[in-house]
Amino acid sequence: MRAVIRPVRRLASGMRDAAAGASFRTKLFISYFALVSFIILLLGFAYYQISARNMLANVSESLGDVILNHNLQLDETLRDIRDKSEVLPIDEELYQTFAALDPENNESLLRADRRITQILFRYFGGDDNIYSVFILTPDYAFGSAARMFVPPEGFFSSGLREAAAVADGDLVWVPTYRFADVMDEPRLTDLEFEYDRLASAVKQLNLTYIDERGIFHTLPDHRDKPVLMVNLTVDFFSRLFEEYAGSSGFRRLSYGIAAPDGTVVASSEPEAAGRPETPPWLAEALAQKRGMLRFDRGGSEMLVRYDTMASTGWLSWIEIPVQDALLGLGALKGYTFLFLAVMLSVSAVLAYLMSFLVTKPLVRIKQAIRTVERGRFDARIPEGGRDEFGRVIRLFNQMNERIAALIEENYAARLREKEAELMALNLQLNPHFLYNTLTTLYWIALENGQQEMARVMLNLSDMLQTTTRNKREMWTLRTDLDWLEKYAYIMSVRFEDLFTMDVDVAEELLDMDVPKLFLQPFVENAIIHGFAEMDGGGVIRIRGRREGEAAVFTVEDNGRGFTPERLARMASGEGQSTGMANVGKRIRLLYGPPYGVAIESDEGRGTRIVIRLALKRAPRVDPSPAETPVASTGAAAMEAAGERRGQLL
Repeated sequence: MRAVIRPVRRLASGMRDAAAGASFRTKLFISYFALVSFIILLLGFAYYQISARNMLANVSESLGDVILNHNLQLDETLRDIRDKSEVLPIDEELYQTFAALDPENNESLLRADRRITQILFRYFGGDDNIYSVFILTPDYAFGSAARMFVPPEGFFSSGLREAAAVADGDLVWVPTYRFADVMDEPRLTDLEFEYDRLASAVKQLNLTYIDERGIFHTLPDHRDKPVLMVNLTVDFFSRLFEEYAGSSGFRRLSYGIAAPDGTVVASSEPEAAGRPETPPWLAEALAQKRGMLRFDRGGSEMLVRYDTMASTGWLSWIEIPVQDALLGLGALKGYTFLFLAVMLSVSAVLAYLMSFLVTKPLVRIKQAIRTVERGRFDARIPEGGRDEFGRVIRLFNQMNERIAALIEENYAARLREKEAELMALNLQLNPHFLYNTLTTLYWIALENGQQEMARVMLNLSDMLQTTTRNKREMWTLRTDLDWLEKYAYIMSVRFEDLFTMDVDVAEELLDMDVPKLFLQPFVENAIIHGFAEMDGGGVIRIRGRREGEAAVFTVEDNGRGFTPERLARMASGEGQSTGMANVGKRIRLLYGPPYGVAIESDEGRGTRIVIRLALKRAPRVDPSPAETPVASTGAAAMEAAGERRGQLL
């Protein structure tokens, strides 16, 4: 053993040494040639199995396409039946017919039968796949009896009626059954007739009608609810499978459709329809709904492909022996040796070309990197190709452009920073000038006995200082409500007591952070637009409550409200005031899509705004100064200004 291992180790060591001294292009050539040679040798042993697997996969895919096409066509018809059955219970003419029906009067039954037959033809008459359609009551089977007759008493004592009652208005598909057995007709048991085996859809019709006045009508409770019965023959379900079986060339192909409980709906063995089917793979196929299985049956390996119908949940399948699927494999053997010889002859040429094409872009990238090392960020590599190397070249060029831009932006940012500092110093002068001016006006109003004017000045000063001293986008709800009350007072003075404002907010919410002035645009809209045609009596109610992890605020007014057209435009993002729209956008940006603003309005009665905020928001760094409590800032400023009044005046 050692005598064998030592030469192998020497060979491997020699190959490593040779590879270490070779160029990347040589290494790539050797690697590619060795890989191709290995694949060629492997294909010599495995090509037959791979071909067999591919052929079996192709057959399986072909069978899957047949089943899929079969199910799609069936689903289209069955969905059409379902859609029409959903509209039928609200058909006005059908409701009126049953409402006027006298079950004890034969003439009434005949008139109703003619009208109902016409209604059923209008809904289902254009579909040739449907065998027959009836609407049944305990007294009568309404519908065309040209093809078949359904005894009402037999139907209402059958499992079909029970399935419709349990579904309570939903369409139920009943797999293939024997008509004589289900309808309890022993006279038909030994006879052969066209509708001996049927598959049916049944639906209890909860007939309703809404008249022109909007009144909702239903049939009296003492009346038995009619049941829709749509019948399909077994031939309808197996027709496509029969066509494929005749054209596929497979001698031992079988097919079928089974319900989830194992009942056979249709099968290549006609006598199996309506009976339980228990192949060894059925339970697994029903659980998986779609796929392929291979199993052994009597020493013969079988392939089954299956898929589930979306409309009914029934499973369709095709089953063939694996041996039949591989009949065409023998023709592939002759191509195996030719394929191996061609691959060996061209592998060396491909290895050389591949190594050259791969290493050429790397050489250009290497040269460009050396240029960048010398500080030349304007170096660019000619772009070409859409492969990975082309993408690397484009990213390299973009990187150089970005580096040059960042260098330039760094200098520009420093200049803008200096300009911003100068602008901030200039802006600090304006609030002081406004405070001093409002203080002067406040004391002039007091000296002249203008108490209300003085209070307006005081509130305005508080509002100004609150907004200028708080630079952040958030502050406490307590601060926001204090600011809003001062604003409402000023507006009430301006509009001569046109309205009153009532605020009721849970104490636990007062210290939560909220977006600045998020309530003001809605209060302003109520005053300016809601009370525009009123002389007095306006009321604005603000409520705030906690609901789970959210705080819900409402702003209600008894103004003129919005028209339905304008409310629809506002719901779609149009027609809102800039302030109201901005509040909604700010809330969604701050808290996410689940939060925001909803508008409810009743023209002539008022408007209700619902605002949802999260109780907590993810923290973020804010360079603005910390929020300053401002509940009494304006008053303190006025008093302090009073002490300096002589200096200001």
